[in-house]
Amino acid sequence: MEYRLVLHVPESQRFEVALKVARNFVKAMAGEPHTARILVNAEGITILKRFSEVEDLYREARKEGVEVYFCENAMRAFDIPRELLPEGARTVPAGIKALVEWQNQGMAYVRA
Repeated sequence: MEYRLVLHVPESQRFEVALKVARNFVKAMAGEPHTARILVNAEGITILKRFSEVEDLYREARKEGVEVYFCENAMRAFDIPRELLPEGARTVPAGIKALVEWQNQGMAYVRA
């Protein structure tokens, strides 16, 4: 059985918490099949304007296999240029659609 988690971050102040929870999840899996994703949308996208505050934690999470996705709709709504995306980040056209698709694929939803 594969454990599959998606952490939803609609508020920028919850991004750091999501990174920590994702890392704890990965550590708890200790060799068991798993996927850990973080989806940032809505106001959460503004974390990209002050990303240096969480950059080290982000890099550690990415090294441990955590996937991080940012919503393109939210980036447009909050006027966030693609150049602010950190290395290794992915995007989805619409965060809410991605959340529904991933849940339909068996991912467990947790709001950060």
